[in-house]
Amino acid sequence: MLKVEGLTVRAGTVELVSDVSFGIAPGERVGLIGESGSGKSLTALSLMGLLPEGVTASGRARLGERDLVGVPESRMKRLRGGELSMVFQEPMTALNPLMRIGAQVAEVLTLHGRPRQEARERSVELLERVRLPGPAQIARAYPHQLSGGQRQRVMLAIALANGPGLLICDEPTTALDVTVQKQMLGLIAEVAPALLFITHDLAVVASLCERVLVMYGGRVVESGPLREVFTRPRHRYTQGLLAASRLTPRGTRLPIIPGAVPAAGHFPGGCVFRDRCPHATPACATTPALTGDGHAHACWHPAD
Repeated sequence: MLKVEGLTVRAGTVELVSDVSFGIAPGERVGLIGESGSGKSLTALSLMGLLPEGVTASGRARLGERDLVGVPESRMKRLRGGELSMVFQEPMTALNPLMRIGAQVAEVLTLHGRPRQEARERSVELLERVRLPGPAQIARAYPHQLSGGQRQRVMLAIALANGPGLLICDEPTTALDVTVQKQMLGLIAEVAPALLFITHDLAVVASLCERVLVMYGGRVVESGPLREVFTRPRHRYTQGLLAASRLTPRGTRLPIIPGAVPAAGHFPGGCVFRDRCPHATPACATTPALTGDGHAHACWHPAD
């Protein structure tokens, strides 16, 4: 479905994402995790051809037989919202506040060749598909008249309108309460085709995905089947993330990863995690390759 090889994103001479490679099979659900600033959203935006001005992508990414990197905007417009769709983190800024909901859902259909009348009728069906109560009334509403959970379901309806082969979700449940989050995740699992799900919430990934990619410093530092990575993490960063997310006995301190994620362009040479890693040695000044069959890691001193 999707094959990414050597994806690199730059702002001028600064590398924001470095040599990222992964694949997603038809129907597969893959989680992309890491702290804020790790390069997760930039990876997704580069696949969608939506990088900010002055930021460029190189390398190779193919959706089926179609290239996604370095292609003209006219070609990306035919892919976006068609074979490839994305649900953004904050629906209030992603939706047009001056357009009714039904018109926004219908717009993505007409842009891909549906007649206007058919698009209007189909928009109500899509709102019903994502389980919005009273879809005809919702279609006549404006974004500010809906709750956060309802707006996020509208974004999902727009993303699914043309039956994409791959859906990218960029932290779509961050602003939702726990009950609405659970409903949204269940809906995504039910209706999504192949899925790339970006989040910093490890519990969400554990409940939704079959495989996981761990990013830090713009690089994939570990990847593999979810159960393998979560029960036997090899990279010291993955180990730290999991330790910091687990419940600890009363009266004991929650484990932390020392320091903070450096700003883009300020990661150390060699292993990007070495300045925060308690196991770093002089060998870590050299960049480790992502190695391993199935369960891969890029660490000179992997955990047992």
